[in-house]
Amino acid sequence: MGIGNARLWFAGAVLWGFAEATAFFVVPDVLLTAAVLVLGAAMALRFAAAAAIAAVAGGLVMWAWGGHDGEGARAFLVTIPLIGDDLLIRVREEIAGVWPVELTLGAITGAPYKIYAIEAGAAGINPFLFAVVSFLARLARFALAIGLFALGMHALRFVGAARFGLWLHVFVWAAIYGIYIALRTGN
Repeated sequence: MGIGNARLWFAGAVLWGFAEATAFFVVPDVLLTAAVLVLGAAMALRFAAAAAIAAVAGGLVMWAWGGHDGEGARAFLVTIPLIGDDLLIRVREEIAGVWPVELTLGAITGAPYKIYAIEAGAAGINPFLFAVVSFLARLARFALAIGLFALGMHALRFVGAARFGLWLHVFVWAAIYGIYIALRTGN
């Protein structure tokens, strides 16, 4: 049951995918890119599929909440770190537009998936269609993160610095969250 135990990574991806789709504020990409270091990109992509399925399950929970009690669900969202009314308004407007495109783009522009799920439920979007689009959007984002990190690791190996992979991982995620926090808090 060491660090390379694929079952633990799989379970972590499933739990993290569901948690981030509902209440957790750190993206599963952190775990998935770490999996590239330990088990390789191919295995990380398998975990990404599991995380995407779990995210859809969490998204459908939030969709149901949004459809039943949109205001209560929105009140919960603003208790999550870095989610404010500005994001709620933005996503509500995006859901009223070409929501499949907006949901997919939102995954890389800093709008949490859980907001889209609640707003889709509040807007009465078909849950089956929402689940399909959600899976594709989540998987695409996870695969993009894995691919970029694998590319970074390849570059490190190319220059003989693969031993710095863990440092690359820490630096990349610290920078991403540092920038996101600065943008969200205006600092």
